[in-house]
Amino acid sequence: MAKKSVKKPSKKAAKQTTKKASKNATKKTSKPAAKRDPLAPVPVKTGPGATPMELGAKLVADFNNGKMHLTDAWSKDIVSIEGLGTSMAWHGRQGVDAKNAWWMSDHVVHGARAEGPYVGATGFGVKFEMDVETKSTGKREKIVEIGVYTVKNGKIVQEEFMYFGG
Repeated sequence: MAKKSVKKPSKKAAKQTTKKASKNATKKTSKPAAKRDPLAPVPVKTGPGATPMELGAKLVADFNNGKMHLTDAWSKDIVSIEGLGTSMAWHGRQGVDAKNAWWMSDHVVHGARAEGPYVGATGFGVKFEMDVETKSTGKREKIVEIGVYTVKNGKIVQEEFMYFGG
């Protein structure tokens, strides 16, 4: 009977075979990634920087001390939305600054106060009460509005003002 010669694998081939065997063993023993339950809640975060609580508390304190706008907390891409009667949005710092400058030029604020903040996971709300006279019409009225602020990465990215619709 003829003796068969057995060819020994090269060192490189032996290493590759060992890696493949190790990889296959890991695949067989590791558990598949757990699927997230679509009905389960997930954490909500606003990112790094000031929290909605911190920004809300500063806005209320500043407003009650006569500072009408918390511009140092605005994102450069802020959106300001006015509700009932206006239903318009201003985008970016320049647009929002222009809206506020126009409003301040046409109104005399005889009294104002803010209440809150009412803090949520992604922002906060503030109740504003103002005694305002409109220069262009001479009309004086008490305004009550709710400001809803969305926070991302320590900055206010959106503010929306809501008024009583009754």
